[in-house]
Amino acid sequence: MRLFVCLICLSFFLLSCSKINELIPLDVDKLMGAQFAKQMTYDPAEGKILDRSVNPELYHYLEKIKKNILKSGKVKYKNDFLWELHVIKNDSVLNAFCVSGGYIYVYTGLIKFLDNEAELAGILAHEIAHADNRHSTIRMVWQYGVSAIIGIATGGDAGLLVEIGRQLMGLTFSRSDEKQADECAVTYLYTTDYDARAVSGFFKKLVAQKRDSYMPEFLSTHPASEARVQDIEAQWKMLGAKPGKWFAKEYEVAKKLL
Repeated sequence: MRLFVCLICLSFFLLSCSKINELIPLDVDKLMGAQFAKQMTYDPAEGKILDRSVNPELYHYLEKIKKNILKSGKVKYKNDFLWELHVIKNDSVLNAFCVSGGYIYVYTGLIKFLDNEAELAGILAHEIAHADNRHSTIRMVWQYGVSAIIGIATGGDAGLLVEIGRQLMGLTFSRSDEKQADECAVTYLYTTDYDARAVSGFFKKLVAQKRDSYMPEFLSTHPASEARVQDIEAQWKMLGAKPGKWFAKEYEVAKKLL
């Protein structure tokens, strides 16, 4: 019986890692992301989503960072997902996330906390990597099964779609998911003008400020460790250790838009 259970778990793991792109259509990611975005619009608990028409300069600046990442040539679903960016006005939260289908959210608290554009690009690249590797979709397949998730794309259980929309907020990922997202983020940034080491900039700043008693929201879903920082820098060195730019002055100007 133990062997049987182990084989089932192994087969499901292999399914999630290598067969997800074949079995689960990208329409599932898009529908889940769109449902989440719809629910976020009516969720005052997270904070108000800043209106683009009222904050055009801020969005223009953030869209530039996003486009630099997407133009790296390393994002698999660059032309398939929406990659729609939103800013949540909540200065007390240090967080950013990107759900299935490429819906990106960043809190004003995180923007104010960081020191330069490269650090923000590093976090956005990490979040984009989660969506690009379909980590949230894989988690939903594990929880609900292949047929239920595929049913979403064929107009199946509408209630399930709503439930998944709720769960996408604050979804935690495995260590392997986090490692893959870090590696992808470094790879994305390495082909841009940004210094790819900035992927670990957020964690380094927390350590420098000794915020042991304070757990930012970002760390509750993306655990930090010294080994993680070392892995990021090792990935940078493996790619050739090319130094990049940090754009600190430009970032200070952008923060004043808040």
